[in-house]
Amino acid sequence: ATHLLHAALREVLGSHVRQAGSLVAPERLRFDFTHVESVSRDEQREIEARVNAIVRGDLALVKREESYRDATERGALAFFDERYGDTVRTIQIGEDEPVSFELCGGTHLERTGQIGTFRLTGESSVGTGVRRIEAVTGRGGELWVAERLRVLDEIAAKLRAPLADTPQRVDALLAQVDEARKAMASAQRQSSQTEADELLGKAQEVGGVSVLATPVGADNLDAVRATGDWLRDKLGSGIVVLGAVFNERPMIVAMVTPDLVDKGFSAGDIVKAAAAAMGGGGGGRPNSAQAGGKDLGPVEKQAYQF
Repeated sequence: ATHLLHAALREVLGSHVRQAGSLVAPERLRFDFTHVESVSRDEQREIEARVNAIVRGDLALVKREESYRDATERGALAFFDERYGDTVRTIQIGEDEPVSFELCGGTHLERTGQIGTFRLTGESSVGTGVRRIEAVTGRGGELWVAERLRVLDEIAAKLRAPLADTPQRVDALLAQVDEARKAMASAQRQSSQTEADELLGKAQEVGGVSVLATPVGADNLDAVRATGDWLRDKLGSGIVVLGAVFNERPMIVAMVTPDLVDKGFSAGDIVKAAAAAMGGGGGGRPNSAQAGGKDLGPVEKQAYQF
């Protein structure tokens, strides 16, 4: 099966394909080869189909021992020159019109039909210019197919749909999930907007500067930043410091309007002071910064100092 895979790879991908390593086990194989890009799904299907066609053809194997020179002159593929002696063993698959002719000292079947079945199970990169294909054969191939059929039957049962209709049913469910996510995101934006309107009224004058420092309810840091952006723009001139808790860890986001940055105020300095109270650290630019900590107390009590 490894020889047939090698031949199919060269037919489908090109003669530049060269073996770069392999593993051969009773019911599975791994084959590394030179190629600069991933093998597409269509190419994989064609490779698998070519190998299985030869398996069904039940071609005979011709095994010979001859000189390395004679073998290579007759067209035998040999990619590991340093490993061969003067006398080599060749494996030819097919007597009249060979589909594979390589030097190899390993064990082999007598006919390709004994492979039973061949299924590609994986394709990946193992280094620059080297790809890897994995496959199963014989009983291994039967078990691989049976397991996937079992999974498909289970999916169809859960979807309460005939097996043939599962792709369309999954597409419909994914579309519903996408619509639900969009609706949720819209609701969250609206909720954040409502909360931001309410928070705006909590701004206080501190030393002649408008300061809004308060905890906010948000699912993620991006939402906190978005709320801070809106509040800063609404304030026109001022400082916004928002606290939130994610995974039981407090976070602080501070924003300073450009006019106050010009006067020497810095969001980075603000979050550093807040982070120290939370047992953490952070920093950023004068106009925007963030920090994290370990102590939830300052966020819950709004214990910010300026």
